[in-house]
Amino acid sequence: MNNVRLYLSCIIIFLFISIDGWAEEPLNLKDCFKAALKRSEILATQQELIIQAEENYHRAWGAILPNINGSYTYFHQSGTGFTDSGNTSTSKGQQTLGITADQPLFRGFSDFAAVHEEKAFIKAQEQARQWAGMQLYSDVAGAFYTRLAIQKDLNVLDNELELYQKRIKELQDRLNIGRSRITEVLTIQSAQAILKAQREQVLGQLEVAKEVLAFLTGLDANTRLDDTDDVPLNVGTLESYQSQVNLRPDVIAAQKNVDAYKSNVSVARGAYLPSVDLISDYYGERPDRAANGAWDVEIAVTLPIFTGGITSSKVKTAESLKRQSEIQLSQIQRMAVEDIRSLYHNFKADLAQLLALQEAYDISERNYKANVKDYEFNLVTNLDVLQALTTYQDTQRSLEKIRCQVKIDYEQLEAAVAHKLSLMEVGQD
Repeated sequence: MNNVRLYLSCIIIFLFISIDGWAEEPLNLKDCFKAALKRSEILATQQELIIQAEENYHRAWGAILPNINGSYTYFHQSGTGFTDSGNTSTSKGQQTLGITADQPLFRGFSDFAAVHEEKAFIKAQEQARQWAGMQLYSDVAGAFYTRLAIQKDLNVLDNELELYQKRIKELQDRLNIGRSRITEVLTIQSAQAILKAQREQVLGQLEVAKEVLAFLTGLDANTRLDDTDDVPLNVGTLESYQSQVNLRPDVIAAQKNVDAYKSNVSVARGAYLPSVDLISDYYGERPDRAANGAWDVEIAVTLPIFTGGITSSKVKTAESLKRQSEIQLSQIQRMAVEDIRSLYHNFKADLAQLLALQEAYDISERNYKANVKDYEFNLVTNLDVLQALTTYQDTQRSLEKIRCQVKIDYEQLEAAVAHKLSLMEVGQD
């Protein structure tokens, strides 16, 4: 019986450990972006703008469809009333019950232009939301790899402090047997104290980086991160990236705005043309129903003659808005090209620096180990060893920072040409 209880206890403990380990599984950049999609107020606001644009589109269609209204009136007059035959009646109340249908036949094509305008605005808002998502991805990537870079910097500092402590112990042992001077121990202890101060500074930077990522994603600030992605070494040419500038959501949104304002000009010009309506009434009950029948139909034509210059002003305003949207499209296209070019050059420069630092790190590591070995044979001084150690660790810190920076550059470049749009669809699942 005791063996069974022990066996069950072991199973329960194993399950708790497994569940806890699963819950603390490190998150990669894609996981963090999915969390940010659900968290972002900017995207939620942009979604509401899409809904509003869709409702404007429905209203534009509603202006084309027939307008049907039911009406009821009751009329009461003091004094003697009359019947339909002309005889006097003591009844003083009259009621009318009817249905009126108004079908617009022609509005100077402004109704259909308004539909096209609102449809273009919907597309523009949808693209604006996509672009907001790409900017969010760029921000999350920056926060994600910045936190990883600082964490790695802290790890390098901790490793360096361990090497310093090991070096101090060796020097104290040599001091005890008279092979070293107290100044050698004090020199490295001083360097260790400075390094500890630097570590505290990096700790503060790490807490800030954690809060930035937590703000963007809504995740716990201490969530573990997964950095298994390799450094991208092979990317396309600058021309291949720039050729995709017109596929950026912000550029497409600007193009749709131009289309919308072009339709708006047609809407304004439609006010110059006549409007034609088909109007029909059906009366279920009215005082003169026997004489005038239960229904009637009419065609109403309205020709605008003079509106005090209001129509002309609206047309000129619409044309100005169209020209303004075209200027904005040109500006956005130029800024997009410059954005892609700058990000591409930053990526290439940082990648070249990474490759150079990797070589420098390998050399500095060998130099440090060689100095440690030479010191044992009194071929170099303690200061030489300390300088080699500092160079070795500083190079490693720079290497880890630039490695994360290259990843940031790459992800931001990919977001700049909207290569990460598929992640937004995954985040909505």
